[in-house]
Amino acid sequence: MLGYERQQQILDLLNKERFVTVSYLCNKLYTSGATIRRDLTEMDQKGLLRRVRGGAACIQGNSEDAPLLLRTKTEIEKKQTIASLALQYIQEGDSLFFDSSSTVSTLAEQLSNFHNLTIVTNGFTTATIVNELPRHKVFLCGGRLQKQSSMIGPMAEDTIRKFSTNKVFFSCCGLSIQSGITEANEENATIKRLMLSNSTTRILLCDSTKFETNYLCKTCDLNAIDVLITDRLPNIEFLKYLNKLEHKVQLIYPLM
Repeated sequence: MLGYERQQQILDLLNKERFVTVSYLCNKLYTSGATIRRDLTEMDQKGLLRRVRGGAACIQGNSEDAPLLLRTKTEIEKKQTIASLALQYIQEGDSLFFDSSSTVSTLAEQLSNFHNLTIVTNGFTTATIVNELPRHKVFLCGGRLQKQSSMIGPMAEDTIRKFSTNKVFFSCCGLSIQSGITEANEENATIKRLMLSNSTTRILLCDSTKFETNYLCKTCDLNAIDVLITDRLPNIEFLKYLNKLEHKVQLIYPLM
C-alpha cells in the first residue's frame, strides 16, 4: 500500500471512530507500529489530525466535546498537577459534586487517603474510580449515557437537584475573559450549572491549554466561581481581569 493511500485510510477510520490507537490502526491496515507512528506524526504536522499519546484523534471543533478516552490521554501531567493542588480543598466528611471531566476523574484517583466522603457525580468513570476506594459514599446520576462517560439529560438533572453539597469540583472546555466558562454542548453546561447552584464552594479545575478558548455553550461567568486551579500562571491580561472582579476568585497554580 502506498503511503498516501494508507494515510487516507487512517483519515477514514478517524472520521468514523473519532479516536484511534496505534495498535488499532496496525490491525486494521496490516502495517507495523513504526510505520503508523511516522504516518501519524506527518499527518499531525500537516494539520490533518491531532497526535496524542498512543494514537490520534480528529481535530475537534468548538461544538463537539472529545471522548473521555482521548481527554484522559491528553495533558496528563497538567491534570495530575491540578488534581494534586485541589486536594487541599477536600476535608474528611465533605459532600462533593464531581462532574464527568477527565481532570476531575484524575482528582478522584488521588482520594485514597481520605475517609467518609460523599460524592455525587454524573461521571460514569469517576463513580467507578471512587467506588473502588474504601469508606466513601457515591451517588451516580441516572440518565442517558453520553460517549461512555457522562450521564446527561432530565434524569441526571433531577438527581443533582436533590442534593446540596459543600463543594463542587468541575472542569470546562473553554475559559476566556470574553465568554467566561464554556462547554461544547448545552446538556453538559446545564449539568454543571445545576451543580454550581446547589453547592457552597465552587472550584474550577482548568489546564492552561483551555485558556482563551471559547466553546458554543456558556456554563457561567468567571465571577460565579470561588477558586480557579490551573497548572501555570495565566497571562497578565487575565490576572488584571480577575483582580477587577467584584466577587474575588482565588487563583491556585504551582510555584515554579
